[in-house]
Amino acid sequence: MLDAGPPTLIDAGSGEDESIRHVLQGLEAVRTEFHEPVRLSDVKRILITHAHIDHFGGLRELLRETKAEVAVHALDSRQMTAYEERAVLANRALARFLRQAGVEPERQTEVLRAFGYGAGRPRSVPVDFLLADGQELEGLRVVHTPGHSPGHVCIAVGDILISGDHILARTVPWQWPESVAAHTGLSHYLDSLEKVRRLGGIEIALGGHEPPVRDIPKRIGQIWDTHQRRLDRLLEILGKAARPLTVSEITERMYSRQEGFHAMLALTDVGARVEYLDQRGQLAIANLDEVQSQREPVYRYRLAW
Repeated sequence: MLDAGPPTLIDAGSGEDESIRHVLQGLEAVRTEFHEPVRLSDVKRILITHAHIDHFGGLRELLRETKAEVAVHALDSRQMTAYEERAVLANRALARFLRQAGVEPERQTEVLRAFGYGAGRPRSVPVDFLLADGQELEGLRVVHTPGHSPGHVCIAVGDILISGDHILARTVPWQWPESVAAHTGLSHYLDSLEKVRRLGGIEIALGGHEPPVRDIPKRIGQIWDTHQRRLDRLLEILGKAARPLTVSEITERMYSRQEGFHAMLALTDVGARVEYLDQRGQLAIANLDEVQSQREPVYRYRLAW
């Protein structure tokens, strides 16, 4: 961002070779196509929309070339400043979710290996100041949009919204169950989607992936419709089932059997939807005696009516 305080970069990419190259190519385009004489060393501020690897993993390398200040929302800050700690806790929370979801032990290991912390992942990086909802930074306005991550923010500048992973042109952003990551979940995400819908004066959304969104109300409506269809499908699966089902069993009926990273995406997606419906009194736990008596029970769900 130029003409909005000090030269500002929003998000740092994953840190992979191709990602860093894309950041540098973007700065080159600013120089050659828009005739702004800015280089990486001129960047004074890097704002992170959310602390997922593909958005902050490149910080370490970029900070070698610039003395920029780094900012992120408080709810995502420990993921950056204490990455190793957060990774351990996230792995434990995901492992507990998989056990409660009824995933067989061998598959739990596979899913955790596909997701979990390991060698080569980014390490902790410093954060110089925190972003807050409604904060103004020389023409940049921070909009806290939890759901995809606890501290996800969008950045409004003029009639443009830098939307991170909150609104994408083709993909419905992935959700975590709140039992795995607080301040995520489908409820938070839909509330944040409504918050963006009510913003005035925004004409275009630029996501961290995929093309620009030029009709934001239409895209928000499409995302809402997709979530509703998936919720309806989940209720239909439980309504037709001959017995109560685990999250793992619901997932296989909704998405077929996935492997590795895609299995984790499918399981957490269904887990977030089960949690959302359960919070609204539409589901009931069918094996309450086991949940009460067993140390690590598998939860089995049925319709509440």
